[in-house]
Amino acid sequence: MNVKVLAIITVAALIVIIGLASAIGEEGELAFEPIKPEVVDHTEFFEEANVTTYEGSKSCISCHEDEVYEFFHSYHYQMASWADDVTGKGRVLVGGRVAYNDFCMAMFLDNGTKPFNWIGYVVLKKAPEGYEDLVGSFTGLTGCSMCHGTGMGLPPSWEASEEQLGNIDCLACHADPELYVSGPKAIAKGIKNVTKDEKGRFRYVVNLDITDIAKNIIDVPTTANCLACHAYSGGGPHLKRPNLGPDMYTGKTKDGKIFDVHIANGMSCVDCHPGSGHKFSTSSVDTWDREGERPGEKVRQCSECHSSDPHGGVTGWFLNTFHDKVACQTCHIPYIAHGDYPTEKYRDWSATTFHPDKKRWKFSVPDPETGNTDKWYLFKNLEPVYAWYNGEREAYTFPDRVEPVKDDELNLDPVNGESAGVVYYVKPSGDRSDPEAKIYPFKLHRALIPYSPSEGKPVPVKVGIAFATGNVKLATEKGANASGISWDGKTYVTYVRYMQVNHGVQPAENALECLNCHGPTVRRMPWPELGYGHFPEIAFTLILIAVIAVLVGVPYWYIKRR
Repeated sequence: MNVKVLAIITVAALIVIIGLASAIGEEGELAFEPIKPEVVDHTEFFEEANVTTYEGSKSCISCHEDEVYEFFHSYHYQMASWADDVTGKGRVLVGGRVAYNDFCMAMFLDNGTKPFNWIGYVVLKKAPEGYEDLVGSFTGLTGCSMCHGTGMGLPPSWEASEEQLGNIDCLACHADPELYVSGPKAIAKGIKNVTKDEKGRFRYVVNLDITDIAKNIIDVPTTANCLACHAYSGGGPHLKRPNLGPDMYTGKTKDGKIFDVHIANGMSCVDCHPGSGHKFSTSSVDTWDREGERPGEKVRQCSECHSSDPHGGVTGWFLNTFHDKVACQTCHIPYIAHGDYPTEKYRDWSATTFHPDKKRWKFSVPDPETGNTDKWYLFKNLEPVYAWYNGEREAYTFPDRVEPVKDDELNLDPVNGESAGVVYYVKPSGDRSDPEAKIYPFKLHRALIPYSPSEGKPVPVKVGIAFATGNVKLATEKGANASGISWDGKTYVTYVRYMQVNHGVQPAENALECLNCHGPTVRRMPWPELGYGHFPEIAFTLILIAVIAVLVGVPYWYIKRR
């Protein structure tokens, strides 16, 4: 073998090594056909049942009694379910209805029986100088019921009754979204309005002709039905759930780039969240719905379609063999908010920001450097944080007593007041030695919320007052009175939530490469915190050096020997 041939072999070998170090193998084919909704014309059914106006499930129960009962008992209506995956708490009732969370604060008090931030008609009562003409304008807000509960306005009850069984908005999921969707979009379009019934209670009405409704009923929800609420949760497009925003409608950005490979290729929400028996279960650290018990009710896992060894070729063997402790999302969702819509990392409930385009005040999202609250400071192309998750979680359940901890890295300072420390609302459990744990990506969200040092509890905020007047201190005092929890007017805690990143899956060529996590210098994986020390990057670097030394050294030795 001459020197020229050996040099060619050496270069080829280097190319192969580099390819093996960076390439991602081909993924498996989908194991099922995406679900496609079908229109079921209800014209004759409505005529036979003498349905002339849509009044929620009251209009549907004569034919769909079983389905109405199913939905009444579902998480989507009750906003609560029993969970046994909260560390140290056994079987516990969890969910938005009984929680104090970092986005809605408290929707209900007294174990989910007393509406607090549920429904209303929020009108601007105070505006900054120069915007006084907006006072009296409808802010577009009708309370947390805009998205939560999927009902016609009455607060959900634990017990079924004729009135409760007629309170479900069936069209939220079963109307062609070109005609009707629920949530903030429905309010903005004026097709779902809040009014008062004969008893003076706030209710929703749908302003559509029954003939149009009858011809546009679908058998299963589309992605657009789901996103009408979920894409705008937390107070705006993509503020809350990581990579669950308007980009998910088509799975592509406005300039045509893939945002989520599954949605972009024709899949929809119900392909992964089947909804059997009206149970749309989840498995994320920070979501509460664990109602699905049978396989058809549980959220699909990646391996159900792509197998447990999804990568092909030599590179695939390497990935499949040495990355069994790494969740698929970790490599295949490199960034949060990588599309057209930014997301929120933190918010401060000690201050408000006025939004003239929305004709309302909102919580502040201050400038991280200066604390300025003139506008919201949102973020794009965020790298996730990484942590172990074994299917269990630590969680705070309201109104238990909780003592803040000192955590200088996570603690925030409120614009108005002082921080007493950090409270972990929800965080994943697991470590390197846990056989059930894998490394997952998370959006770390922090919120400054009022806290009672004397009682050791978060203090609810009457959100409508804050949005109408900008006076969040008054709103907190009203919440303290309603909940019976004292507040000193100045103390806050940093409420920390780990939000699992499951959406926004990128094409294989955009997945993380080996050097993103194992690089000798810049890397995103916190190996010491994950229990590995510095071994992963040191070992990988040494292997690369050894391979290069062999590939360069052998030809050099051969040439010298000649």
